[in-house]
Amino acid sequence: MTPPRRTPLADHVADAVALLALVRGTEVIPLDGGASGRIAHAEQRALVDLPGHDDSQMDGFAVSSADLAGDGTEVTLPLGLTIAAGDPPGELAPGTARPIMTGAPLPAGADLVLPVEESAQGRFTADGPGGNGADSGTGGPDGTVAGEDGAGGTVTLTPVSAAPGRFVRRRGSDTHRGDTVLREGHLLTPARIAHLAACGLRDVEVLAPVRVVVLSTGSEVRPAADGEPGPGARHDANGPGLAAALTEAGAEVVRTGTVPDDAEQLLDALRSHVTAHNADLVVTSGGVSMGAFEVVRHASQLPGTALTFPKIAMQPGGPQGIGTLEVDGRRIPWLAFPGNPVSALLSCELIARPALGAPARRRLRLPVQLEQPEASPAALAQYRRARVLPSGQVRLVGGPSSHLIGGYAAADALAIIPVGIDAVRDGDLLETLLIPGGDS
Repeated sequence: MTPPRRTPLADHVADAVALLALVRGTEVIPLDGGASGRIAHAEQRALVDLPGHDDSQMDGFAVSSADLAGDGTEVTLPLGLTIAAGDPPGELAPGTARPIMTGAPLPAGADLVLPVEESAQGRFTADGPGGNGADSGTGGPDGTVAGEDGAGGTVTLTPVSAAPGRFVRRRGSDTHRGDTVLREGHLLTPARIAHLAACGLRDVEVLAPVRVVVLSTGSEVRPAADGEPGPGARHDANGPGLAAALTEAGAEVVRTGTVPDDAEQLLDALRSHVTAHNADLVVTSGGVSMGAFEVVRHASQLPGTALTFPKIAMQPGGPQGIGTLEVDGRRIPWLAFPGNPVSALLSCELIARPALGAPARRRLRLPVQLEQPEASPAALAQYRRARVLPSGQVRLVGGPSSHLIGGYAAADALAIIPVGIDAVRDGDLLETLLIPGGDS
């Protein structure tokens, strides 16, 4: 008998993306610490040049290269007014130098900055560029007299280099006005938030978090809060694990829990939680395979449900459920994952994460380090838990079985053995999906 055709993972992900598109929305939020970790929905462009003007990279003296005698040649110039960060740039009179602070705008007529270390005094004091108080008229950087406005006196400079542009940060050298500074689907990191703020943006449009109810099915499953699970029972790993994975993907988990192998009780619990928490999505684990107590499959036969159960061409995580649950006249998307912990988490990583619009993980092609060949079912893409080594190789962690959650916890990558390959050997190149975590 020919086994039924497996659904390619990409096709199933496309179905999940289309299903969740019905409940994904957007919101505009302030560009502050609360934006960290959110997912951009719209492209953002810079409102200003960054820097907004030519400015000084160093504390020193704004000068014109035309007034210098060359590299390493001493020159003494009259001092003009000091320029601090935030001051208007003004102008540099020919044949003079102006003390300038880091970040201050370069005056017209200047084309380089000589650091204070290349002056005769070699430093600015706490009293200012004048040495003993530039504003008091008691000394310039080389000990000469400065006027009450900070001008006056002279400075002796010995430039290491007199090249134009030295220690000058050009306007727009970081970002130009109109540049794209954030793309749709990008994660808002602290550095991106700082960049957006520097470019004049005050708020950002992001994906609104999808509100999710997560239930673990199975009469044997017990919450950790219930204490020792007893003979034949086990602690619920899927509820906490899926809640964390969905939260990391940008969702808001509003309820977790467990339900026994009773189809009507499952639907009652889901409908109750969706109504109480105004949820947009339900995610369940367990009850989707071919056993006698597959509660999600049984629930799919009851009124108000519309679920299909494709077999995906992947291992682990092949049995899947997808569809909707009717709640108070609404059709709530339902993703039903397998019950083994690795299968459930892998399903969330590969199916729910892209459906929620989370940024794609980085993928690399890396050589696998093996002591002996590892078999893989040729009809399926096998996802093996792995660690990326400092050598640039990837090493498998634990075996392929879907109950080995300890191996997943120790992994920082998923090594993908593609369809059509029945074994991998030491040195074979594997597409490797980088994931957070793993042992240090």
